Amino acid sequence: AIAFAHASGIPVAPTWGGLDIMPHNDSLFIGSFGTHGTRYGNLAVQNADLIIAVGSRLDSKSTGTPVNSFAPRAHIIMVDIDHTEIDKFQHMGLKVKGVCEDAKKFFMRTIPGIEATSYPEWYERINDWKKRYPICPPEYYTEEGVNPYVLVKELSKVCAEGDIIVSDTGCAVAWMAQAFEFKKGQRFIHAWNQTPMGYGLPAAIGCHYATGGRIVLVSGDGSFQMQNELATVAGHNLPIKIILLNNGGHAMCRQTQREWFGSKYDSTSVAGGLTFPDFCDTAMAAGFHKTMRIKRADDVKHLLRITFGDDRPFMGEVILNPDHDVIPKLFATKPLEDMQPYLTPEQLAKEMV
Repeated sequence: AIAFAHASGIPVAPTWGGLDIMPHNDSLFIGSFGTHGTRYGNLAVQNADLIIAVGSRLDSKSTGTPVNSFAPRAHIIMVDIDHTEIDKFQHMGLKVKGVCEDAKKFFMRTIPGIEATSYPEWYERINDWKKRYPICPPEYYTEEGVNPYVLVKELSKVCAEGDIIVSDTGCAVAWMAQAFEFKKGQRFIHAWNQTPMGYGLPAAIGCHYATGGRIVLVSGDGSFQMQNELATVAGHNLPIKIILLNNGGHAMCRQTQREWFGSKYDSTSVAGGLTFPDFCDTAMAAGFHKTMRIKRADDVKHLLRITFGDDRPFMGEVILNPDHDVIPKLFATKPLEDMQPYLTPEQLAKEMV
């Protein structure tokens, strides 16, 4: 895929499952797109004149709704080994040219015939969007409490090439997909399209035994309570580093409840009936050598130094404001370019080539 991108000069906007396909500092890497993607990634997709989707079923999380609002000016070529994924668009009003083929065979067949091309004006436009709509703007660093985007960005700085990063579902995976800057050789593991809460820690254990390497797990409090494998990590002294995001419940559900259900947080908040243990005490009781809990932005870098200070298991609990949302985010029924927080109609019109 990287060879194809470099040979063709076509920028790459990966779905969540492909975020680790190329390092973030590659000149052709755009960033994530979709309902919980980046604004600049969505603007690039929506302004494109050609999209080659390889190995992506282009579900509604990628296309937005209605589906026929996706990349309205683009010729869309979809490479997928399952013809039913290609054929489904016949009933959705989206014109797709399908290539039913294994992705590796497609790349091997097409790369030799590509003539090297560059699109400097298009690269400049994408980079301009990145500068004007950063996922972690400077004002996030001035908050007294921990901003999740700052935490994720700082985490990406200290993770090493070759680290395997695992995420649970909810805000944890959305914040990671938007703000984590992947390095060469890193892998991002998640239960794509299934997103079960509680997947993260068992998956992290499995990843270590499969590779023998260091594993970084980012999980939310709601997901973390749905597993019971801390003693396995401690008892076998596994090099698993846990960053636990504690925002007092199921924050992604609460964001949806604010949008659709009048801010009624039954069963998604402490006030709505949820209860949580002391996660640090729970980890210590399971045999962890050390844990740490922080609430202030000034403590983020110190937490990360402690986290990666040695190869022993560690859990760092980060207390977040319960009202921190996934930002930007696409409201249902909106095209990809029109994300919350909304641009003015005049601003949005200027961004559409």
